[in-house]
Amino acid sequence: MNNKEFEKSIESATLKIIQDVIANMEKSCLLVEREGKKNCPVDQGPLRASIQHNVNFSENEIVGSVFSNLEYAPYVHQGTGIYAVNGDGRKTPWRVPEIKKGKYKGEGFWTVGQKPNPFLDKAKLDNRDKILRILAGD
Repeated sequence: MNNKEFEKSIESATLKIIQDVIANMEKSCLLVEREGKKNCPVDQGPLRASIQHNVNFSENEIVGSVFSNLEYAPYVHQGTGIYAVNGDGRKTPWRVPEIKKGKYKGEGFWTVGQKPNPFLDKAKLDNRDKILRILAGD
């Protein structure tokens, strides 16, 4: 066996390992996405439908993300006002204006915020052991 054959076998093995890790990251993200959708509060369904994932890789890292691209998703997940997870919400009550049409049609109201519903964090933490096993290739 010459050096070229050895180098080619190492490159091939390295590529296979990287492909396997990317596939395992994909499986892990799908698990968190599926469980996040189960945990997600549902009113009319767009928040749950917006939950998605992606896997990116470079020379140095493989990163999986599960997320929603809806503008209001962080407010549902992290809470608002006095209930905001990091304590960085508004501390005083505020008035939600009158809504002219749709499901929430009616007079405005006062609020101090919305309690957090960390549906994605719950999906990740509740499945931590499964995720670790998947990433380990078990």
